[in-house]
Amino acid sequence: MSTHYDSLPDVAIGRHPDYGIVAANPKHLAASAWMLKGFDFHPVPDQSTLYALADQQRDGQGRATRAVTLLRDAGYQVDVDAAFDPSLASEPTADLDRPSRMVPDLAFAEQSQLGIIAATDDHSSAHGGRLVLEEHGWRHNPALDIYTLPITTDRSEALGKVADVTLSMHRSDLQVAVQPSRT
Repeated sequence: MSTHYDSLPDVAIGRHPDYGIVAANPKHLAASAWMLKGFDFHPVPDQSTLYALADQQRDGQGRATRAVTLLRDAGYQVDVDAAFDPSLASEPTADLDRPSRMVPDLAFAEQSQLGIIAATDDHSSAHGGRLVLEEHGWRHNPALDIYTLPITTDRSEALGKVADVTLSMHRSDLQVAVQPSRT
């Protein structure tokens, strides 16, 4: 049986009369929250699901449109105002100039014993991604060919590190995929 909760998007992006470009996290998903923070959306005080885009005068519309694209590519259900819908964009974006890839440069997932893990694509320009991971405290496990955080890293700190890496990768025009947690 489908519920109202099931019909909600994971994220919604649009304009607010007081806060400008905003994103909503109606399902209160932790993964959505740190992804939004990674795209420079910050929580609005006293609004539990609302996030406002920082520095909106710095290509706010373009940044919000790219966030929609990246969230959808990562498997999120995203509702969006027409102004931020990438399929309706009036000007070509940098993504259209790049050949499309099926494999992201970096992928994050949560593993029951190892916690949050990261993997890079060996055949892409992800060398920069490996450096970004290491700069943020991730360690390569050659036996598994994945990156992990030190065992003493709690989940909250790990999510912060994922958001930091995601933002750095986004700024380097590298693609990041995330397995959203639905629990």
